Amino acid sequence: MKGFFSFEQLSGEYALLGRDVEHGVPTACYGLSDAQKYLIGALPSRRVVYVTADALTAKRAKESIAALSGKRCALLAAKDEVLTYRRALSKDALFARLNALYEWQTGAEVLVCDIEAVLQLVPARLPVVTLAAGGETDLSVLLRSLVSLGYSREYNVEAKGSFALRGDILDIWPVNLEHPVRIDFFGDEVEAIKPYDEVTAERYPVLDRVDICSATDAFYEEGEKERVLAAMKKEARRAKSSQAAGRMADIISAIETEEQASDFTLPLLSSAVPFFSVLDGETLVIFDECKLISDKLDGLWKEHMERCAQLLEGGEAMNFSLRQYVALEDMEDEIALLPKLALSAFLSDVRLFRPLSVHNFTSAPVRRYLNSFEDLLSDLSIWKRTGYRVMLWCGTAERAEKTREQLFDNGFPCVPLPKKLYDLKGVSVLENTLEQGFLVHESKLAVIGTGDLFRKTASARRIKKKRGDLFLAPEVGDYAVHETYGVGKITGTKKIETTDGIKEYVALEYRDGDTLYVPVEQMDILSKYMGEDSPGLSKIGGGEFERVKARVRASLKKMALDLKQLYAERQERKGYVFPAYEEEMEEFESAFPYEETPDQLSSIAEIKADMCSDKVMDRLLCGDVGFGKTEVALRAAYLCVLDGRQAALMCPSTVLSEQHFRTAEARMKDFGVRIACLNRFRSEREQTRILAALEKGEVDLLIGTHRLLSKDVKFRDLGLLILDEEQRFGVEHKEKLKDIKRNVDCLTMTATPIPRTLHLSLSGIRDISTIQTPPHARLPVQTYVAEESEPLIRDACVREIARGGQVFILYNHVESIHAFTKRMGELIPEARITLAHGRMEKLVLEKNVFGFYRGEYDILVTTTIIENGIDLPNANTIIVIDSDRLGISQLYQLRGRVGRGKRLAHAYFTYKPERVMTQQAAERLKALMQFTELGSGFRIAMRDLEIRGAGNVLGAEQHGHMDKVGYELYSKILQEEITGVKHESVDLDIRTTAFIPESYVESAAGRMDCYKQIAEIRSTSDYKRVCVSMEETYGPLPPETQNLLIISVLKSYASKFAVRKISVSGKGGALEFASLEALAGEKLSAAMEKYRSYLTLDMTSAPVVRFASLGDGGKTMVLMTKFLKFAATFV
Repeated sequence: MKGFFSFEQLSGEYALLGRDVEHGVPTACYGLSDAQKYLIGALPSRRVVYVTADALTAKRAKESIAALSGKRCALLAAKDEVLTYRRALSKDALFARLNALYEWQTGAEVLVCDIEAVLQLVPARLPVVTLAAGGETDLSVLLRSLVSLGYSREYNVEAKGSFALRGDILDIWPVNLEHPVRIDFFGDEVEAIKPYDEVTAERYPVLDRVDICSATDAFYEEGEKERVLAAMKKEARRAKSSQAAGRMADIISAIETEEQASDFTLPLLSSAVPFFSVLDGETLVIFDECKLISDKLDGLWKEHMERCAQLLEGGEAMNFSLRQYVALEDMEDEIALLPKLALSAFLSDVRLFRPLSVHNFTSAPVRRYLNSFEDLLSDLSIWKRTGYRVMLWCGTAERAEKTREQLFDNGFPCVPLPKKLYDLKGVSVLENTLEQGFLVHESKLAVIGTGDLFRKTASARRIKKKRGDLFLAPEVGDYAVHETYGVGKITGTKKIETTDGIKEYVALEYRDGDTLYVPVEQMDILSKYMGEDSPGLSKIGGGEFERVKARVRASLKKMALDLKQLYAERQERKGYVFPAYEEEMEEFESAFPYEETPDQLSSIAEIKADMCSDKVMDRLLCGDVGFGKTEVALRAAYLCVLDGRQAALMCPSTVLSEQHFRTAEARMKDFGVRIACLNRFRSEREQTRILAALEKGEVDLLIGTHRLLSKDVKFRDLGLLILDEEQRFGVEHKEKLKDIKRNVDCLTMTATPIPRTLHLSLSGIRDISTIQTPPHARLPVQTYVAEESEPLIRDACVREIARGGQVFILYNHVESIHAFTKRMGELIPEARITLAHGRMEKLVLEKNVFGFYRGEYDILVTTTIIENGIDLPNANTIIVIDSDRLGISQLYQLRGRVGRGKRLAHAYFTYKPERVMTQQAAERLKALMQFTELGSGFRIAMRDLEIRGAGNVLGAEQHGHMDKVGYELYSKILQEEITGVKHESVDLDIRTTAFIPESYVESAAGRMDCYKQIAEIRSTSDYKRVCVSMEETYGPLPPETQNLLIISVLKSYASKFAVRKISVSGKGGALEFASLEALAGEKLSAAMEKYRSYLTLDMTSAPVVRFASLGDGGKTMVLMTKFLKFAATFV
């Protein structure tokens, strides 16, 4: 597209405007639609800075200008917070800003930004470290540079802005790159630069060079830190109160200990300058709606000054903090030196500069066709007769191809898009996305946008496929479960040297001070203990843990039998077969205003397939709140209603039922679905009317609480029952539901994630659909850890309320929550505040929560009982008091309560300044600092939540059993009981050196990680994957580690053939089989024939296949592995 549109190729007012822009004349344009503004932003030949009044408009403008111009465009967003000293944990917003500045610094032709983004200070020049393959750099100097540029050194690179060094291998994720890179050094020479996928570890083509852009916008010049600290101390001495002075002293102390500069001190740093001062004199600045921008500037400065005054009183800000925003007079002085252009829909005053030229346009929007093909054909006929050139932007290759075929069939053959607009004749169909189109009548041009043609535009966002189960290796200090001896605590690893070689063992402490040493090659019988609370240590000997396992196994055996019986019954029963109603369903689905996620689409397909088959559906739909489960359920309900049958949606609470009712009404209002809601909020008269209509068939979809199970609720023809969070209904309600489910299709929704292992175990006996991908529009939550202070709490609340949002304050002390709420009322008197906790009367609790949901209150002070199922898109700030006392999964879930709308949300995890924080609490908060989608903290929290989810699905009794043996062993036993195949471990007597040397993997946690991966090898492909992963991460495998890998793959093949024991020594190897029958199969017979020159059969006691020695244990094990692999693959 680059160069397709230009001023020169357009006629009339556009051509005249082009001349003014070319000569740098300050110009104003009026009468423009949004799409015309974005076209003008795409036309200049010089570099452009395009300024809007708000971030949402900036995002739309950037996407449209990039599509129309084909130029390199960047989006500069504002930092969320510039006034207070807080450790921002999620730096996504900062990194996006730095990346935009890097793009502009390295040649981007268009920079789009909202006015707040340019009010904030920027680096005069962003530091960039460049490495080239074949070049040389001092590695120690490079590491110091990375730290000074804001990069953090980690064990593994899991997020932008981090790096890890292992020997001569540097992994780093630059903030300006989509993926991390692995840089191989040989001494000081850069050997190779290899990008890789952070999820799958897939390798991308090697790079010749890489730019590593600064991960911070605050950096000290030589000797500047001392000057900055002196200025801060001087201000602290002038504090208005001892409290303010104390807080300032804390901030100064923290900054003093940090190597990197803090953006809190930006106004004191010589490298920080006003945005417009970094632009050269040739850059054109375009203002989209000057009046709105001017009003926004006034509002931002007013809020900024008020916040500064309030925060200054509490010592949270200092006098220089006011200069975090550029003064308006200074900004206007900088703008005066640049070429500028104002674009507006209406005639209005241009306050930022005085235009010397004015152009009046006629707004020419395109009408919206929204799947009305006849209207489009009608307009195309007119345009064809009058010689218009037409561009249709379809958004995807599939839509474009379908549109071309439809146009061809109706007499409008399409032409390929030429390089220049001059050469376009007729109609061209594009696969690209342009949200909104426009008409340029003087140039006889019609541009039809994707949003004009279709109800929803396709998203180009790439959804990453996650790896299956993310294993969690136990670390030193963790509780771990040994399959035979039970729960112990890992105290470390120990190497033991014998005449046969060196082995490494994991040491576990048990009750009464006993220690067990587990060979690292048997790490697969160890699993990290994952349960609700810290378990007691098991006792070695006496069969205690075997008895616990036996009880768990007996319970699971009964559960597995019940599930299998239930499944068999369901298979025998024939259900109602719903017609597919493809055209009607397509119309309903196309009215959904968002792009479905892949998981939503697969779940919808699975549910439709169930309903259109002759089986009675009983499907579980799992997915986090806001991930789109309700839309999936409503599509199922609509399919049911299309066939003239009724659907019911039952919820565990009045508030949740009311929310579903409102959602369903808004979604189905154009499709004639008659919806009613039955709950406590309906009067007796209303309920009577609804029940009468229901019995006559005049209600298609009934939504309500367990009231739906009352005897007076009579459906004319119930075809589908949807249950939300079934596990929260009482025993009596569940029994009634069981009877209904026998003959009616049932879809159960839950917001708790389900573990993949459990999903696999239950597949075949319980149909489960999962939605794990978040919706495209969801933004990350900006997360902070800070000392609790009243100025901070007030500031966070007032800011959120000022932008029309609501606030959760999580206060988990019921006995003092009323006093705390009263204190909040005194602190923020302008806010409407209510509270919710578990000891309140149910009616009062519901009234308060529902009032908050309806927007009657600004702040909800609550304990952790607030329902996770309720979707509150307007609640975008959460403040957690005493966050150091909560577990990581609780913190993760609490943070998930906000950020469900389209605004950036905030989570403040606070702790008492006077309280000494425990090591565990510090670790939890540190894990939150890496709370990216892929971070280890996220994995731990998700696994913790999944265990709770497993408890929800399986019931309280099974959850208790899970706590006794740990989640992983529980899952293994469940799998055995469902499949009927019991896993027998293979004994090992391998006398050869096999371990991971500390010189190869320095970190103890890293070695445990590797041992866990190696122990989980189940096939040759696993073996190759682990080898490649370790070699890329740590370098070539040492012989002793190669031996360990071979042992693992040998063991995995042996388990397939009932091998009881594997022995290897300098004299050769042996495979001892459980029975002669195990050895007598066709596969092993073929292998024995192929390798007969290397082996003998010994039947002295148990059947044993003995292998000749090949010189060392490693080669012998390779031979034994080949033997078993041949047998496994023999056909």
